[in-house]
Amino acid sequence: MTPHTIIWDFDGTLYPLCPLDSEQALLRMRRVQLQKGAYRFRGLWIEMLIYGDQHQWFRNRNSRKVYRMLYDCALKGMPAFFLDCVAKDIAALISVDDRKALHAMHDSGLRMLVISCGTQELCEKVLEKAGLRDCFEIIRANPLKLESGSIVGGVPRLVSAEDKLSLAKELLGRDPKGVAAVGDGYTDIPLLDWVQWPVMMDPDLSNRQKYASKPYRFIPSIGFLPGLLAQL
Repeated sequence: MTPHTIIWDFDGTLYPLCPLDSEQALLRMRRVQLQKGAYRFRGLWIEMLIYGDQHQWFRNRNSRKVYRMLYDCALKGMPAFFLDCVAKDIAALISVDDRKALHAMHDSGLRMLVISCGTQELCEKVLEKAGLRDCFEIIRANPLKLESGSIVGGVPRLVSAEDKLSLAKELLGRDPKGVAAVGDGYTDIPLLDWVQWPVMMDPDLSNRQKYASKPYRFIPSIGFLPGLLAQL
């Protein structure tokens, strides 16, 4: 039996981290914007937030709530057009082969969803600019609040790994039979443990070592997934 549905993570899964994820890239752009004048100190703590996220300081649910609060605070007042700037750069990281593989899986009838602890607008804009938006039936993440062309806050809907799993069960039911999930890190583990076919992105072999005790299948890029599914 092959999967009928694939749940995708976004950052580090649908595109490679190079080295920042989409939220970190937006924060870095915000820091550059604030590095002069009265807002310089704010820019410095934004850089600390990026550093902490890169080094996985925010792993559990409570710390993830703190991260989202700080992230939304950091972006407050930022012009919304910067979302498009970041999305354009991130979309360029998705290779032609990976785009072809995603289109092929969609055209084969697979139902594909994105469930992410990231930013809703970044997920949507990146996929739109990469020509992939129509491949995904549902995209769920944390939306921003926008007013008069500026970011004024955020709505923390998918804060933790457990939130992602709860949403998957809400959307697909309690039976994971026929469901595959593709992720790359700690916020994907409960979901990967739940589905029938868990797949971990592993471009540098580090995840294969880190999660050696898990019954996951490992692929270096999206382009390898259709072949893997054909073997199931």
